[in-house]
Amino acid sequence: MEANEKMVSEEVLETAEEMVTTSSGKGLKVAAGIGLVVLAGVLAYKYVAKPVIAKIKAKKEMEISHVNVVEADADDLEEEQEEL
Repeated sequence: MEANEKMVSEEVLETAEEMVTTSSGKGLKVAAGIGLVVLAGVLAYKYVAKPVIAKIKAKKEMEISHVNVVEADADDLEEEQEEL
C-alpha cells in the first residue's frame, strides 16, 4: 500500500510541477506581449503622432500669423488713406 501511495504522490507532484511550468510560461508570454504593445505605442507616438501634431500646430500658427499680417496691412492702408 505504501508503494502505491508513493507512486500517487509522485504523480501528483509531477502534475503540479507541469502545471506551474506551463502557467509560468503563459505568464511570461503575456508579459512579453504587453511589453511589445507598450513599445509599439511609444514608437508610434514618437514617430507618427508627435510629428503630425507638430505639423497641425505649425499650420494653425501660420494661419494666425497670416491673419495678423493681413490685418496689419489693412490698418496701414487705412492710415495712408486717412493721410491723403
